[in-house]
Amino acid sequence: MNQIDILEAFTEWQNPILTFFATIFTFLGNEEFYFIILPFVYWCISKPIGFRLFYVFLVSIFINAFLKIQFAVQRPIGIEGINSLFVSSAEVGSHYPYDSFPSGHAQGSMTLWGYLALIIRNKWFSLFAVLLILSISLSRLYAGVHWPTDVLTGIGIGLAVILAGYFLQEKIASLPAGVHWGLVIAFPFLLTAIFPHSEGLKYAGFLLGAGIGYLLEKQHVQMKIPQNWLKKSIAFGVGFVGIIAFQSGVKIIFPETATYDFIRYGLIGLWGLLGAPYVFVKLGLYPKGGHSTQNEKTLSA
Repeated sequence: MNQIDILEAFTEWQNPILTFFATIFTFLGNEEFYFIILPFVYWCISKPIGFRLFYVFLVSIFINAFLKIQFAVQRPIGIEGINSLFVSSAEVGSHYPYDSFPSGHAQGSMTLWGYLALIIRNKWFSLFAVLLILSISLSRLYAGVHWPTDVLTGIGIGLAVILAGYFLQEKIASLPAGVHWGLVIAFPFLLTAIFPHSEGLKYAGFLLGAGIGYLLEKQHVQMKIPQNWLKKSIAFGVGFVGIIAFQSGVKIIFPETATYDFIRYGLIGLWGLLGAPYVFVKLGLYPKGGHSTQNEKTLSA
């Protein structure tokens, strides 16, 4: 059975009920969802885990975008016998429709939920993570927007990235502060040299802003996450409004060029890891300094 036969078999299962669930799983692999879950972990659960998750995830997505352009595999959309759904979720890349391999939904979900499962190490959460990764990945075959090899490779690369990130995180954390500053500045610019396309510049800018923001926040703001979920909810709302302002509002002001995308996404990263925590503390939603919350202690253990 070839890949077209496999996709035809998957798309034959399409019906209103399964399509409803596939819509949800598609959203859980979209950029919009990641703009929700990544800051949620950093602002409301644990700063150290949130930053590491953010960095590992962005590196994984950078690799995904780079490989998509290098391999330039055409998507199965439009092939006779394959009914494609949610095509708009596949049209976000600059090289559509020649950006099928590997699947960003599969790789992104594997990186996000796999890394959290590796950190949390709870059997029920791990089961939830596995089921969610499989559901998001299989939804791309059900929707007829990816080849089976795209999905399998995406999962494999995501797994490799989180294992590498987990292995390196403590080694990097033990380095002197001066080395940390060198890494958070030099690494994103190295990525721009490797992948000077629109997507590459966006992700590199994101990493630059976030890295600088994290180190400055750690030195000068020292936001501590409270136990009070009402305060967390308000803080998340305030922070998310800021993300939307930089994501959409600044886009109106800046010209639509790759260089300005680099700057805009850098500002988003800087806001998320420095600006928003500063505002949370100034508004009295979060305390400054003190001890880690029980959530942070548990996750970091």
